[in-house]
Amino acid sequence: MAVISQAFSKDGTIDEYVLSNASGTRLQVTNWGARITRFVITDGSGKDRDIVAGFDSYEKWQASLKIDDPYFGATIGRVAGRIYPCDKVDVAGSNCVLPEIQPNRVCLHGGREGFDKKVWSGETISKSNPASVRFTYVSPDGEEGFPGKVELAVIFSLGEDNAMFIEYMGRLVEGVETILNPTNHTYWNLTGFEEPTIHNHVCRLHADRYMATMSDHIMIPTGELAPVAGTMLDFSTRPRKYGEDVEKFDKNTLRGYDHIFVASDQPTDDLHEVACVWSETSGLRLTVLTDQPALVMYTGNWISDQLVGKNGVRYGNYAAVAFEPQRFPNAVNIPKFRSQVLLHPGDVFKHRSVYKVDRI
Repeated sequence: MAVISQAFSKDGTIDEYVLSNASGTRLQVTNWGARITRFVITDGSGKDRDIVAGFDSYEKWQASLKIDDPYFGATIGRVAGRIYPCDKVDVAGSNCVLPEIQPNRVCLHGGREGFDKKVWSGETISKSNPASVRFTYVSPDGEEGFPGKVELAVIFSLGEDNAMFIEYMGRLVEGVETILNPTNHTYWNLTGFEEPTIHNHVCRLHADRYMATMSDHIMIPTGELAPVAGTMLDFSTRPRKYGEDVEKFDKNTLRGYDHIFVASDQPTDDLHEVACVWSETSGLRLTVLTDQPALVMYTGNWISDQLVGKNGVRYGNYAAVAFEPQRFPNAVNIPKFRSQVLLHPGDVFKHRSVYKVDRI
């Protein structure tokens, strides 16, 4: 195992950490947005594949934001997903007004400049098994409209079994109450983008329910947990390729999968498998485990084809899939789930997720 630090920006102010194991797998993460920049693994034929979307440097990442922002690899916070109505959010008995990121009073992924745009402090905490680095960010009271001063630490680890472990720990430093619900937004293409879409990836989910959404606000959950049986959201009855149904969605609305799947009714003490996806082309398989109740699966339905990433790869719709374990989106506005995302003095917010890559 090894961890090295290197410059990710020309001026040396942004760092990248390279975690590696004995089999040559490399996980690379940067303190800008506490984000994953590379996951390189050798497939069964001996070919190295970088299986996550991203860019070669901080400067190229900044340039990409002028075109599109799919949140490649980023830690999302304070709150992942959509909050509606964003101008009427009750926290500690006061009305908080969050920025409108999407039309009709929707805040998305922590606001205009969420945790994904912040420079975190970084440190190596272990060079043995597992190799680990920790990023820490302190969000001031009122940042993006959220009350209270919050500290969030995110630990990225790489084991000898090619499992990436992400652990989040948050606390309210000052204030009486706030909300917190971070996740990771890495996009995976297990062919290393040899195939330009994930249409041939096969997916299985351990989720027999999903969160229903509003008829006039199709991305906003109502709080109802509906069965996936008999719908295009059923990946639990049998594994199936994304290409079977992803093109059947209304191209003016969803385009593909961007749904909240239910793994449990609340956070659990133990990790449980929520998703498994594999590619017959590369022979690689990704298994996702978490202690969180919800999993957002997003098939990159709105990625601009003007984005050119590492190794000259041109991204686009369905180029990769993101698995985002979290507490229930919009929970602050859904009474029965609200307590999941509230943070008070003395509370310790914890979230663990594992992304394990192996060969089929």
